[in-house]
Order: sequence, then structure tokens, then C-alpha cells
Amino acid sequence: MKKLLQCSKWVLSFVLIFSCVFSAGQITATAEGSSVDTVKYSVFAAVNDTLITYPMSPVIHKGTLYVPIVQTAAAMNVTVQYSKGNVTLTHSGGKSVTLPANGSNTFVKNGRTFIAFRVISEKFGFKLSYLPQQNVYRALNSGAKLTDAQFAAKYSSYIQQHKAVTPPPAKPSKPESGKGSKTIYITFDDGPSPYTPQLLNVLKQYNVKATFFMLGNQIASHPASTARIVKEGHGVGLHGMTHQKNKFYASPYSALNEMNMDNKKLHDAAGVYTKLIRVPYGSKPYFTKSYRDQTAAAGYHLWDWNVDSNDWRYQSNPQTIYNNVMRDIKNMEKKGVTPIVLFHDQKATVSILPKVIKSIQAEGYTFKPITNDMTPMNFWHDER
Repeated sequence: MKKLLQCSKWVLSFVLIFSCVFSAGQITATAEGSSVDTVKYSVFAAVNDTLITYPMSPVIHKGTLYVPIVQTAAAMNVTVQYSKGNVTLTHSGGKSVTLPANGSNTFVKNGRTFIAFRVISEKFGFKLSYLPQQNVYRALNSGAKLTDAQFAAKYSSYIQQHKAVTPPPAKPSKPESGKGSKTIYITFDDGPSPYTPQLLNVLKQYNVKATFFMLGNQIASHPASTARIVKEGHGVGLHGMTHQKNKFYASPYSALNEMNMDNKKLHDAAGVYTKLIRVPYGSKPYFTKSYRDQTAAAGYHLWDWNVDSNDWRYQSNPQTIYNNVMRDIKNMEKKGVTPIVLFHDQKATVSILPKVIKSIQAEGYTFKPITNDMTPMNFWHDER
């Protein structure tokens, strides 16, 4: 009898161990109704018509959506292998991609590997769609049968039950306005350029802080100027990569992707990220709600201007630039509105800038940089 009990215990132990090993070896994409239904999600991810559930929520990390790699790969019919600091992804159709697990495309959180959703999607031919009401990023290929509206209807109840409840953020401060505050924000687009060092010298000479909305490729070409902008306490924002209307506005995702790429260039050059964006040609009419939903979901704040120097138009006549700016600043003051001035990082602007600054200071204004915690001013009155 004693031997029979010992044998039974041994068999039971073997079964339990085998079951654990077998379960650990399974890699499956789970959908609604899975054992991880208790997880609360700050953002959701889907592949075609399946909303993926994870052991922990996907995250927006430095402006990019990252998802747990195992479940996401399985939903795309992709297997995952780790070897010598690399992650190899192999599709059931045979395509294989190897990525360095160095933090650029992947990172580890609480023992789980996350991958940029955009990266794994694009590597295997998926396009991304965003459902702003549900905060769902959806990877699509020919296997998708549901429209975004049908998908949202299918999972609306589940998403409502499982979305994380977060306390509302502290309301950002608005640009200082009204008579008496006399604050002004001057901004420079399209840089850095060969003229940026001269521009920074002028700002330093008059103890002025400004905000630079920079292009990613220009940052890569002038990293020292970018680092100096940050070091000297100016505000920094993103202006995209291409400045080409047909490319930037090709889709809401293309616009977000350019801003994310730009942010990476900024970090590479100066060691900082920013939440401030200004889109090419201003936000109206092209940067409609679907575009703004994408960038707002990624944590970006959209800025335009209310004083246009038209310096790009009058490069051969700096005095006209000066006249435009001073006239419009006086008009803003009459309305009790804080001026936000649009300049460009170029030679003509540098030449007239000392005169502009001295006149503005004579009017009693203080120059301040735009910061990440301010409520944005844009043509859509979108304060996200």
C-alpha cells in the first residue's frame, strides 16, 4: 500500500510538471474571452478582425506604440526566436526578419519583451489603422473582413469593460495672455540650418528664449546646433521629416510616423524628446480630426501661430518682415491675445531679428519658450 501511494505521488508529480512545461511552450494569440481578460488596457491592439489580449497592456513609449511580442507575433502567424542579442521573426509563409534586441525596436518590461507595433506590422506587410474612440491600433492585410466601424461595434462592450481608468491629467497651463502679462512666444520652423548658429547668437545677445520646430533630416545634418538649442534653454518641437504635402498627409499614420522619426532624430542629437509638434503649412485645412486623433493618442500637442512674419515670402526685403511682425503684435495686444510668432530659420530672418527683438522688448514683452505642459494653440482650437 505504501509503495502504491508513492507511485501515485510520482505519477501525479510527473503529470503536473509535464502540464506546466507543455503550457509554457504554447505561443498563442488570444482574443476576447481569454484567461487574461482581467488585464486593464491603456491602449488596445488588433490584427485584422481579432482584438489581441495580453498578459499586460501595450504601452506608448517615447511616442511609439509597443506591444508584447509573443501574442502579437502569433496573431500574425509569426514565430519568435531569441539568439545572441537578436530577435528573429519568421512568418508561416517563409519570410524571416532579424532585429537587434537593443532597445530601438524592442524593450523588456517586467520580464516581457515588447516590440514596436509599427515595425512588426510593416515587416510583414500589414498597414495600420487607428480607431480613436476605442483607442485601438489595428494591423490590416488582405485577411481583414471587417471595416473599422464593424470592428469597433464587435468589440465595443469588451473594450468598455477592459479599458484602464486613469485620473484626468492636470490641465496644462495656457499661454499667458491679457494686458499686463506681456508675454510673447517666437518660433522658428524648418531648421536647423547653416544660419542657426547666427540665430542663436542673436537670441543669446538679447537674452531671448524661443522655440524651434525642427525637421528630422535637418537635425541629422546639424546635430551640434540642435544640441546647442537645447543646452541654451530654448523650446524644441517637431516639424516632421519630409515637409512634402503629398507624403506627410498621405494618411494619419504617415503624419504620426514622421513625427516619431523626427523625435528620434532629436533624441539622437540632443538627448531629449518633445511632445510639441507643428505640421507643415499649418494645421488647416489638411490636419483634420483623424490626423489629430493619431498624434494626440501618441501624446503630442499641436501648435500653430497667430502672427505670421511671412519671412519666407519676403527674403529679399527684411524690412517688410519687420513691419508685418510689429503690426500684427500690436493687433494681438489690442485683442488681449498673447502673440505666437512664426519665423523660419533662414538668412533674411537672422538679419532683421535684432531690430525685431529690440522693438518687442521696448513694448514691454518678455520672451518665453513653449513647453510640453502648456495647452496648445492651433487653428482647430484642439486643446489636447
